[in-house]
Amino acid sequence: MRESWAHVGRLWTNGEPFLAVDAIGRSEWRGYSNDDFERVIDLAAEATTISVGAGTAALIGGDGVVRDDSWIEVFQSEAGVLAFVQASGPDYPSVLAAALQYPDTEDDDGEHLLVGCGELAVFSTALDGTGEYSAPLSPARPGPVPLVHGAPRREPDPGLLLQTGNATTYRLKTRWYTELNSDSCFARWLLIPVRNNR
Repeated sequence: MRESWAHVGRLWTNGEPFLAVDAIGRSEWRGYSNDDFERVIDLAAEATTISVGAGTAALIGGDGVVRDDSWIEVFQSEAGVLAFVQASGPDYPSVLAAALQYPDTEDDDGEHLLVGCGELAVFSTALDGTGEYSAPLSPARPGPVPLVHGAPRREPDPGLLLQTGNATTYRLKTRWYTELNSDSCFARWLLIPVRNNR
């Protein structure tokens, strides 16, 4: 992919996927206080979307092969493409760079995701979208690419709130477990604005 990427955040998973949903509809998700997380568990391993209220959300992560407990690194391109990368390898920054540049022509195509309010909320499917059993959402902030995978934070990990500008429709493309060599591998989830005609 010929994109210029900025690292804008990271999400810690204990194996559960993340929900990426129009922020205005996140209160409809009750992964902890209702049975919404059970719906995720019942889905096929290759599922990439799930209904949330009257809308649709993307399921990010949960590859289960790259790593179990893991960071998912979040990148945004100048063209507005969002990339979520789960990576493993001795040279972590190089694996992330290779994952971002890897062609998307053979990625699995997913459904379209409408973000009408200009903000995309990304948080653990095991939590509620809002309220007592939700996680705070940190704003996306451009920063350096992590030099090592590293351990999780001591405090509970927040979700992310990504600014998408005006109402945007994304199409989801997923690349499951992909080996770069005998020591390095990755999985990748792309949200590509439809207006880019990629």
